[in-house]
Amino acid sequence: MVDPRLIILQPTPYCNINCSYCYLGHRDDKRLMSGQVVEALRDKIFRCLPAQSAPLVVWHAGEPTAAPIEWYEHAYSRLLDVAPVQTSFAMQSNGVAINDRWIDLFRRTNTNVSLSIDGPQRFHDARRRTRNDKPTWKLASRALKRLQEAGFDPSVITVLHPDGLQCPEDYYAFYRDHGITQISFSVDELEGANKASSFAGRDFKPAITAFVVAILEQAYRDNFPLHIREVERIAQRLAGVELSENEQVEPWAALVVAADGGVSTFSPEFMETSAPAYDNFVFGNILDGNLEDFAQASTFLRASREIAQGVAACKKSCRYFAVCGGGSPVNKLSEKGDMTVTETDFCRLTTQTSADALMNFLAHHSRRSKNLIATDPDLASASTLGA
Repeated sequence: MVDPRLIILQPTPYCNINCSYCYLGHRDDKRLMSGQVVEALRDKIFRCLPAQSAPLVVWHAGEPTAAPIEWYEHAYSRLLDVAPVQTSFAMQSNGVAINDRWIDLFRRTNTNVSLSIDGPQRFHDARRRTRNDKPTWKLASRALKRLQEAGFDPSVITVLHPDGLQCPEDYYAFYRDHGITQISFSVDELEGANKASSFAGRDFKPAITAFVVAILEQAYRDNFPLHIREVERIAQRLAGVELSENEQVEPWAALVVAADGGVSTFSPEFMETSAPAYDNFVFGNILDGNLEDFAQASTFLRASREIAQGVAACKKSCRYFAVCGGGSPVNKLSEKGDMTVTETDFCRLTTQTSADALMNFLAHHSRRSKNLIATDPDLASASTLGA
């Protein structure tokens, strides 16, 4: 029985802004997920989940608020009553359209919200623009304030750019002064419609590591409860907490359904990947099949096999494997053209920098850090990280 931990639903491919690093290739498409697709989701996915499941359902990509509130009212009415009791809902938004009506919907449906804000205004506005090339920072910050005043604690995803790496104090001040306690860092990735990364051409790993360390140090100094998702995941692993596997390498652990009903799995960004040899990673359509059928497709079986080979190679060769679990297949394919390979730039600039930053921070603040590391044989080599 398929039991996904992450279900990403794409109500519309359309996005109401135009970010310079966007990987979405269909963000001009105003198509809306039909009622028939919602019914298929209800009958073929949500109704079939084990009663004890606790999936996270995320409304995502393009911009979810580009779909009408009335559409969500209908979708929730059809999905909530058949979803397992422990199902949780979230939305990833640029915040531009969020108003009191949206906040009322979030409250009534118990939907968590994450906003995309690239730190201080000058860095955000340099790359996150409206479709008529206007800045969006004030609009996103307005949404943040509205959500906070309504009692929400939205998390924030920040895409880094090389020109901000020398200014960690400015990023930290932005999070602190705006009461943002849950953040996640990423980089503009080479994937989908984004054919070039600002991090190409030189090794930015030391600079990103130093950037994260500086933010950790400032939060520690101020006793500010700043939680960096990537760092905390690694900290939990060091503390002996058993974490879930990497859902990007496990078939159907992450499930993506596009507006037209197309179904994908593994890395969610595969839905934006042009790869004819794998049917563009669309393994079927929920309107005319089910997950059991899609799992028999030759392209799915080929992708599964190659991703597993890549995981095995990572496990054999990479000292970060215990906190990574085999990397991101979409980045392997996008950067290297091959999912059986190991290290990617994305891995170096996200997982590895987070691990190195945490180890450096611990080394500065606790003589017990070496003993902590030594308790975990999978991470014993981490004592040399950042050296």
